[in-house]
Amino acid sequence: MIENLGVEVFTSSSKKEAGWRVDLRVRPLSSALLISEEMRARFIDTLLAVSHGYVDNDGFNRLVTLGDFDLRGCVLLRALAHYLTQINLPFSKSYMETTLCRHPMIAQAIVNLFHVKFDPDRERDSEQLKAARTAVLLLIDDVASLDEDRILRAYIEVIEAMVRTNFFLDQIWTEADHCLAFKLLPGHISAMPKPVPTFEIFVFSTLLEGVHLRGGKVARGGLRWSERMEDYRTEILGLVKAQMVKNAVIVPTGAKGGFVVRRLSPEAGPELRIEQVRRAYSSYIRALLDLTDNRDETGVLPPPRVVRHDEDDAYLVVAADKGTATFSDTANAIARERDFWLGDAFASGGSQGYDHKRMGITARGAWESTKRLFKELGQDTQCTPFRVVGIGDMSGDVFGNGMLLSRHIRLVAAFNHQHIFLDPNPDPVASCQERQRLFRLPRSSWLDYCPSAISEGGGVFSRNAKRIPLSPQVRQALGIEGLPDSLDPNSLIRAILCAEVDLLWNGGIGTYVRASHERDSEVGDRTNDPLRVTAAELRTKAVVEGGNLGLTQAARVEFARRGGLISTDAVDNSAGVDCSDHEVNIKILLDQLVREGRIDPEQRDRLLNEMTDEVAELVLRNNYQQSKMLSQSNRTAPEFITQHAQLIQLLEREGRLDRQLEQLPDDAEIESRIANRQGLTRPEIAVLLAYTKSLVFEKLVETDIIDDPHIASELYNYFPSRLRQEYADAIAEHPLRREILAAQLTNQVMNRMGATFSLRLLEESGVNCARWIRSYTVAREALGIPALIKSIESLGLSVSNDVQMDLHLRIHHPLLRATHWVLENADWNQSTQSLIALYSDAAAHTRIELARFQLLTSQDSTPLEAEIDALEYLYYAFDIAELAQKTWLSQCFIAAEYLSLNLRLELFWLRREIEQLPAYDRWHRKAKQAVVDLIDRSIKHHLYGLICSAHPNAVDESDGPVARAISLFQEQIADIRSQPSRHLTMLVYLAQRLNTLSLSDCGAKAS
Repeated sequence: MIENLGVEVFTSSSKKEAGWRVDLRVRPLSSALLISEEMRARFIDTLLAVSHGYVDNDGFNRLVTLGDFDLRGCVLLRALAHYLTQINLPFSKSYMETTLCRHPMIAQAIVNLFHVKFDPDRERDSEQLKAARTAVLLLIDDVASLDEDRILRAYIEVIEAMVRTNFFLDQIWTEADHCLAFKLLPGHISAMPKPVPTFEIFVFSTLLEGVHLRGGKVARGGLRWSERMEDYRTEILGLVKAQMVKNAVIVPTGAKGGFVVRRLSPEAGPELRIEQVRRAYSSYIRALLDLTDNRDETGVLPPPRVVRHDEDDAYLVVAADKGTATFSDTANAIARERDFWLGDAFASGGSQGYDHKRMGITARGAWESTKRLFKELGQDTQCTPFRVVGIGDMSGDVFGNGMLLSRHIRLVAAFNHQHIFLDPNPDPVASCQERQRLFRLPRSSWLDYCPSAISEGGGVFSRNAKRIPLSPQVRQALGIEGLPDSLDPNSLIRAILCAEVDLLWNGGIGTYVRASHERDSEVGDRTNDPLRVTAAELRTKAVVEGGNLGLTQAARVEFARRGGLISTDAVDNSAGVDCSDHEVNIKILLDQLVREGRIDPEQRDRLLNEMTDEVAELVLRNNYQQSKMLSQSNRTAPEFITQHAQLIQLLEREGRLDRQLEQLPDDAEIESRIANRQGLTRPEIAVLLAYTKSLVFEKLVETDIIDDPHIASELYNYFPSRLRQEYADAIAEHPLRREILAAQLTNQVMNRMGATFSLRLLEESGVNCARWIRSYTVAREALGIPALIKSIESLGLSVSNDVQMDLHLRIHHPLLRATHWVLENADWNQSTQSLIALYSDAAAHTRIELARFQLLTSQDSTPLEAEIDALEYLYYAFDIAELAQKTWLSQCFIAAEYLSLNLRLELFWLRREIEQLPAYDRWHRKAKQAVVDLIDRSIKHHLYGLICSAHPNAVDESDGPVARAISLFQEQIADIRSQPSRHLTMLVYLAQRLNTLSLSDCGAKAS
């Protein structure tokens, strides 16, 4: 302890008097300690602080005797060294200590730079800050060692990336449970490990150390107690990456926090350990709030004695996670103590909130994924028995709730951190009842499973056993007949993971599957290295990840490419964050009502509870829609590979996506998949969809879409019906109304149309995002899409998954074309509601004329299929409406003449031929679209010309100049139709001939 303060100890002796007396003979390494009374005082203060455990005992303390250093300066440099270690600066903390002690003037200059930037008692002076930075850099220039230079510049870089700190709060230094906290912009630090969060708070004290990572200003995610002392930030970074993808369905982007308890008693029992962790958690929460703005009716309130080098930042929302599941009330009590504006919306899931385990919401969301995957297999999980192996136990939220969601589950095997459960031939009903009993039993384990309920040859075995006997029934159930009649626990777990079953249900913690080309060391979960298998070894039909990070992303892709059904953990378990998001936003609304005196706190809590079931329905609807869209996108992936590739490139150009980090294919791999008629896998599409949603949300939230009354009505659909009916005015004034609406619209559009629908928005810089959404809304409602979707979904299991998916997909193309038409041609001086009415009327008239021309008759089609097929023709209702407005003629008349002219010129056939041509890249796609657009413009021009020349009926004449021109064009069509194959050049020629066709006296071309 004393030697770490720069004092050499020669001898020591001790004797017991009233207490213990220790006599030391010492020699200071710096003579200044003998001369300077101030230095001796600092030495004594530091020595006492170390002896009481307030300060770490390490070589940083030596700085006190090497210059004008006080205890706080040492603590600052020590804290930053711990942070630099976490972001993988390739030098040890001891080397950093040595470097700073070797260069005490530079160390002092670094501390001075920090003070100039953040000391609230100094006047803000940019010139002073610039001078302090220049001074320290000049000193570093004289350092001879390259490694020491890197260390010292890393300190400067971190301070420059720093935007807030609580360093100058008095209680940090006077109250034991307070921690230092530093808010940073990680993107300003070179060589920062990827993905790089937008904001980061680093928390440090002798009690704990931790980080809080956010993907944006409005972000949320859980806080976990980590036991990875050396690399906890790596763990949290992996989780925040998944959280950012997962949060694509809600308002906030992803966030994740974690902390380690530095002085956890190894001999402490479970209850004491929980209290030690709770104490650390409380300190961690206080540190986060130290740096967070507050709000009241006057606006944003900056935190006291915190100099801010960033914008207002008052949205801090947290949630429970591993090791903190029961701590939400603790966090909310601290928030109330600070009078934080979010109240108990700060930490979701508290005693007055939505209990995720009681609701089973995360598992129920993952079960929507399960039902979707099994529908693709032609099975109904709620009617047909199926075999499952799992990770977890019945006391767990996701595993326990999940294994009760069907009475037809045959759970063959499962394991947790203590036991292995084997039931080779379970009775679905009896085993479900026993699992229900265990779920209700507090702190149950697999050992509590009734032995008589386990089928012959099964049992529960300890993972500490040396060998576990395998009965013939177990070997057959797991498909391991060729293995010995006993295995060690790790080998048995690997056999369970590789069992030939219908479903692998992950409800636990840990990464158990990697890709064949990955090494265990790359996975970042050393605890489970002995258990891990490769994706190629999996024999299950489907994998559902109720728990996080059960497989690496590369493993998911490999499993999917081998024919397995899988999405991602972010998709499967997103219901939990969605539920918390609803809770937070509902509480913000209700708390405002309480402040206004419209309800009292008891009514507020009662109302929250009464809306639980409807909140769950709203959340699960998102899960259903998202998993359905992934099925649709997966089904058409080979046809959409070029568009997916283009979207990846656009997101990369925007700086949003790192395809290598996200395990998305490079250009060479994409070319290979195109050649082999393969598309992206479902896990890859899930990542792309999430990134696209996030980008569309960000663009949309900056627009004035909230001011469109028709579209803004979607805001109310986020909330339960009780709030919509009784407090619509409060919803309209919600502080996050703009963000909620943007999230609702993004999910509505992306879950209906898929990620590639946004290409037009992203590739053309002039496209207004709000107008893009309005165009989609007008097209969707004018074509009657909501009613068609409802009809398709009402089919349920009466039709196969293939039929249902095909019906959904047949809506996509006409709706896409109609959206683009509205975007480019609509009169935006009119309201959204007026445009919907205009084009809905045109669609109704067009539908009547389609029936008269017998364009919709098909003996093989059901009425629903006929309605969906009509969409390809109803698209022309938009042109018909435009012509009717320009000519002042009825939509009915224009529709008849428009369809008649198209039929006589065989243009419906021509457009279909163009659409069926392959699009090898975006230029082929653009060329095809340009030809179709030319045809549409030409036919509008010709019909307008005939009307202008008072000859609209000439379309139907059998003789005359119009008839002869039509006949000539028909001959050219017939010539090309007679060819054995057709390519784009032929069809471009026809489009050009149509453009120059003379059908009226107007004479002008349609260009």
